[in-house]
Amino acid sequence: MQGWVDVLLETADGYVIIDHKSYPGTDNEERVKEYAPQLMAYKEAVEKATGKPVIGLLLHLPVRGLILKIHC
Repeated sequence: MQGWVDVLLETADGYVIIDHKSYPGTDNEERVKEYAPQLMAYKEAVEKATGKPVIGLLLHLPVRGLILKIHC
């Protein structure tokens, strides 16, 4: 797998990762299942590199105007 974190937000409690996808479809649950492994890999990499927890994983679908939460 290769890729990069689109947005990494630092909060007082840890990081939030946001990944942008231009998916125009309507099956939100399928998108979450498809991209969850990618975001979990980002989570592991950020935590290893920073020593701080990732407290949120969000999938941003701007074409649909949605932000979906992926459970950590």
